[in-house]
Amino acid sequence: MRNFLKVLTVFMMLVPALFAQEKLAQDKPAQAKTEAAKPPADVRFSVDMLDKNIDPCNDFYAYACSKWMAQNPIPADRSAWGRFNELQQRGEYIVRDILDKASVDRPARSANEQKIGDYYASCMDEAAVEKAGTKPLEPDFQSIAAIHSKGDLPKEIVRLHREGSDVLFGFDSDSDFKNASQMIAEVDQGGLGMPDRDYYFKDDEKSIELRKKYVAHVAKMFVLLGDDEGKAAAEAKVVMDIETGLAKGALDQTSRRDPQKIYHKLTDSELAALSPGFNWNSYFEGVGAPRFDALNVVEPEFIKNMQAVLSAHSLDDWKTYLRWHTVHAGVPALPTAFVNENFDFYNKTLQGTKELRPRWKRCVGYTNHDLGELVGQIYVQQTFGAEGKERTLAMVGNLEKALGEDIQSVPWMGPDTKAQAQVKLHAITNRIGYTDKWRDYSALQIVRGDAFGNSQRANQNDLQRRLNKIGKPLDKRDWPYPPMTVNASYNPTQNNITFPAGILQPPFYDNQADDAMNFGAIGAVIGHELTHGFDDQGSQFDAEGNLRDWWTASDKKQFEERTGCVKDQYANFVAVDDLKLNGKLTLGENVADNGGLRIAYMALLNAFAGKEPAPIDGFSAEQRFFLGFANVWCQNRTDALARMLVTVDPHSPSKDRVNGTISNMPEFREAYHCPATAPMVNQNACRVW
Repeated sequence: MRNFLKVLTVFMMLVPALFAQEKLAQDKPAQAKTEAAKPPADVRFSVDMLDKNIDPCNDFYAYACSKWMAQNPIPADRSAWGRFNELQQRGEYIVRDILDKASVDRPARSANEQKIGDYYASCMDEAAVEKAGTKPLEPDFQSIAAIHSKGDLPKEIVRLHREGSDVLFGFDSDSDFKNASQMIAEVDQGGLGMPDRDYYFKDDEKSIELRKKYVAHVAKMFVLLGDDEGKAAAEAKVVMDIETGLAKGALDQTSRRDPQKIYHKLTDSELAALSPGFNWNSYFEGVGAPRFDALNVVEPEFIKNMQAVLSAHSLDDWKTYLRWHTVHAGVPALPTAFVNENFDFYNKTLQGTKELRPRWKRCVGYTNHDLGELVGQIYVQQTFGAEGKERTLAMVGNLEKALGEDIQSVPWMGPDTKAQAQVKLHAITNRIGYTDKWRDYSALQIVRGDAFGNSQRANQNDLQRRLNKIGKPLDKRDWPYPPMTVNASYNPTQNNITFPAGILQPPFYDNQADDAMNFGAIGAVIGHELTHGFDDQGSQFDAEGNLRDWWTASDKKQFEERTGCVKDQYANFVAVDDLKLNGKLTLGENVADNGGLRIAYMALLNAFAGKEPAPIDGFSAEQRFFLGFANVWCQNRTDALARMLVTVDPHSPSKDRVNGTISNMPEFREAYHCPATAPMVNQNACRVW
């Protein structure tokens, strides 16, 4: 289920399988040959990775990454391949070993091992999945068929939401923007089968063709369910008509980055007035939410429009729509034919992926998703430990000190706003490595041999866990993802940063590397997340995580002028073909990249304490700092994925994250002795932090 907090929580990177994850199927024999090779034992930076035929002042990304890119083509089962993926893949092998051992049914297995082992074993049991066919969907289909009137829709949507289907709208819990210490209910837009509302309305040739392919995909899924082609085509048209109607009321990704546009605290009666034809009380009681008097209606216009769409279509149309979303959500544990058809549209067509990933990798991914903190407890024992946590916290402290110095020294901000910014900075809390409060899965039943049921029960358990938070104080010990994750994030309503153990390894952090490389790599990542507290989005929240304007009018104007420079700079970068980046959508990440690298550089100089280290491999410490930064962003991606991400991803492509950022830093020009007219020197350099 989509949660608008996922839009507000700003992440360092994006997993390429952004929208529809690859689903489970029997592997084809040829796929084993094209599987990405087992990761090398050493992925540390080496000067041999540099292409010295390229002038770093002309294209630093190509200088640092072109050899790596040539030597690391995109595997057939991926739509992108980069340094993040290398590290992620190493983690997959570690987790597979954990799950293989836990899968062995033995008397000495702990309750946690039983859950993760039996979940994984059930996922890997291809024969059982094939034998079950579509029988696991029958209870849902029978329930949908039994709907007698539109008044019965809320009860059916309850069941589908609890099973993990994103049908019609989304319902969840979240921090109250104006009282961030409290959790409230929220209703959000949802119910679409394509990545974003813009996919339903863009009129360029490629977008029109994608819509035709989506309708064809929906029809093929209905055929696989047993409908004849004529009926399936008519059903697919109904689905497209309903989803297009819902999309008309939905906000685009750029608008959803503005917290002012996604916070509307209403009473339950005010929500009911937006869509009087939908029985919200029946839904809330059935879905398992505690009683509440007010909630955040993320997008009221969507709910009003939802009412119009509900009225415009017949009950039979809605049964067709629900049936589609049931099979769409259930694909992970359906037979091969469904999986392959799903893959053909969501991965091959939308992202340019050539082949389905090996089954074991998909099963590792699903186990991590549904039982992540059970797997994570074993993972951190093997890979991280208390020492790694202490080292990372020390570096975070160095970066926070540098950001404080930067805030104090910027000439465009007045003393009153600086004082508020310092309060916010000092209030940031740091979650490093793994949670201090592991999630309780004791109520979740995992049955060996029941892959479909395990997935549904995991969805039900997790939704109930989230809904139980409504009306309770915020618990900052709850993590957004398990410790194996190769990512990092900042949450503005909690004013905290999260760095799981998965990313705190080479090439991001290496205890064998010099400070320059580490500050350029993980230091810039830490700086990036800290800067998110002061980007165009995070700057609207105060030290307590409340949506509150703490800026003077003149300082806010100065801030917007500087962020406007960044927006315009990146809007001129070409992502693929003739498609340019959306400078407004990517603004927060670009501000964080620029600010993060700058404060990491400041922290490095502080660590030197005036003593310049000796060169290593012929490179000064300052030069190695920028190499450390570029090295972690080396990546190849398909054109199809690049085109898709322009619409839905707030991150710029790797090349622009590197070259766009260093071109704004005079420290880079000085380190590499670049002439003033070099391409890597922005004549109108942008700087916020």
